[in-house]
Amino acid sequence: MFFVVVVGPAGSGKSHLVDAFGDWLEANELGVARVNLDPAAEWLPYEPDVDVREYVDARAVMKKHRLGPNGALVASIDMLIDYVDEIRSDIEAAQANYILIDTPGQMELFAFRDTGPYVVREIIKDSRAATLFIFDAVFASNPRSLASSLFLALSTRIRLGLPQVNAVSKADLLQPEQMDEIEEQINSPENLYNALVARGMDPLMAEAAAKTLEALAPEGSTTPAAIRFVSALSGYGLDDVYAALQQVLAGGEDFYTEEPSPRH
Repeated sequence: MFFVVVVGPAGSGKSHLVDAFGDWLEANELGVARVNLDPAAEWLPYEPDVDVREYVDARAVMKKHRLGPNGALVASIDMLIDYVDEIRSDIEAAQANYILIDTPGQMELFAFRDTGPYVVREIIKDSRAATLFIFDAVFASNPRSLASSLFLALSTRIRLGLPQVNAVSKADLLQPEQMDEIEEQINSPENLYNALVARGMDPLMAEAAAKTLEALAPEGSTTPAAIRFVSALSGYGLDDVYAALQQVLAGGEDFYTEEPSPRH
């Protein structure tokens, strides 16, 4: 089993991407299990094969302990520690090639707290795994927001300790020239630095942000933090995301693309 932990800020399109990517994998005759790791999810675009709400429901936790929504979610993730063995057993019973783990949008659970990474590690155990970090296209289009997202991506990589593939979601909202601009900033600390300074950021802070690209570089990569563009709506870039994941999960043996997906 290969685990793909889909992480990103609230509203970045994680659940829709899990749905679309799962469909793409199945269309290519690969077994998929979709795992909902969000105890507070009220609606999902897919039918989860494994659902943590069967063990812990954040809404019930909120009522029982008189907590706010965020406090109830934090408490619910803490409670999942008691059920990681059952969740792992449910996943193994699915007998799938790829396990797509859909995580909550509250990034602090994985970027700053201990419980989220612990639950993920206990579910994955010794299986091969990678993180798919999602940048929202709207945020990525602004150099300041892109820099903030880079820090969050780096924090997630540090906390989860997994190989990480970075992708900009909702690519259907971007024009080709916008995608080129984002790619240039991601692939060049100098370009990101210049874009941030041009937007009025203090040069020292801009330099620190640009250096995060070096820390995000995939092992063996020729570019600092190679980015993929993907759209759950149109299916654009799903093959590129798969190829990138296969590179870190299995050395790229299973699948590769001779050319990147054409810009729309």
